[in-house]
Amino acid sequence: MRAIVGGLIGPMLLMMSGCSYQAALDKMVSPERQKEIVGIGQRFCTDPVANTQLLHPEIAGTAAEAVTLLPRECPEGAATWQLASYQWKTNVEPGLKQQQEEAVVVGTGKGKWTTVSLRFFAENGAPMQITSWNVVGSTTKPDALLFAEQYETGVKVIGAIGAGVLLAIGGLVFWLVRRSRARRATPLPPIT
Repeated sequence: MRAIVGGLIGPMLLMMSGCSYQAALDKMVSPERQKEIVGIGQRFCTDPVANTQLLHPEIAGTAAEAVTLLPRECPEGAATWQLASYQWKTNVEPGLKQQQEEAVVVGTGKGKWTTVSLRFFAENGAPMQITSWNVVGSTTKPDALLFAEQYETGVKVIGAIGAGVLLAIGGLVFWLVRRSRARRATPLPPIT
């Protein structure tokens, strides 16, 4: 019986602790790469020309062209930046290896939200280059952050439901074991 109760406590604690959105991102992308991507997104607002060396040659001039337009999309002064979304794809065929990353970096400061969307691409071991980027400012919270908040809430609900199910199963097992022992302890009526 102790093994059953002890075996239920560990998984129940794990389910109740849940997995945060940041923990899920940490599993997909290293903290160093996260910092690098956030830094690139932030530089599109503070010094977009500094990202020119990371841009694919076909779009290398776009950062310099956008210098005058970006300040109205970006938060003024100090801003808080975070990685809000990340996806990667890999295609491996004989003689060809392609990697693609898509990231959304969100910055906020003084009532303004800025969403920086980035797409990276590399082929056959070459360094990752930005093949597409976009900076959009808004006064409302971006969808990428809303998804992260919904994820956190969903994990908590699933953890609570899972803990409830484990408790119910544990209670049922406890009741069945006690009932079985009670039946064995009761003497059988004499056969007449």
